[in-house]
Amino acid sequence: MIGFGTVVFLGPVFFTLLRNSIEKNVQAGISTALGIIVSDIVVAAICYYFAADFIANYVDAPIVKFAAAIILFGFGYSFIFRPLATIQLSDQKVKTTEYFKFFAQGFAVNFVNPTVFVLWIGFIALGQSQYTSQTDLLVYLSGILLGVFSTDLAKAFGANYLSPYLKSHWLKYLFSGLGLVFLVMGGIMVYNGIMQLI
Repeated sequence: MIGFGTVVFLGPVFFTLLRNSIEKNVQAGISTALGIIVSDIVVAAICYYFAADFIANYVDAPIVKFAAAIILFGFGYSFIFRPLATIQLSDQKVKTTEYFKFFAQGFAVNFVNPTVFVLWIGFIALGQSQYTSQTDLLVYLSGILLGVFSTDLAKAFGANYLSPYLKSHWLKYLFSGLGLVFLVMGGIMVYNGIMQLI
């Protein structure tokens, strides 16, 4: 249920999954979801095996914020300035090699998001306070991962299901709006990083 609860977070990960599912097809959305869950597994392992203080310092480091901002700016630019003619609905043919790109997008946008690390530190701290057995703790964390992956799959199928009912020009407006959200998030990251350096 904790994993299912992550469905309420409408960050860059959600928007990346939404775009790939709508613009390409459900397989693209699934590939993105796989990248996200693999990234979550890596983040959870890092938070589990390394000291919380080290992770907290990593999350709060200005260089991490700047790196995240660069990726967010890149996504925002591609969302806003992609020509209207290249936006297609879910019947577009996708090359097999493109699925790795969607996987990499899901992995990257999730891994560079400091909020993901904060969430997993919280999940692990909560689990450690409730379970004394390492096996029980790993089952608890696996349950969260299963919940997260299930909600991401539901988003991919849901977005792809709705795509035939969306007009191309509406998709352009939608993606431009999502791109603006990415740019704002990137700007916030840059601002926070600069304020730490001052």
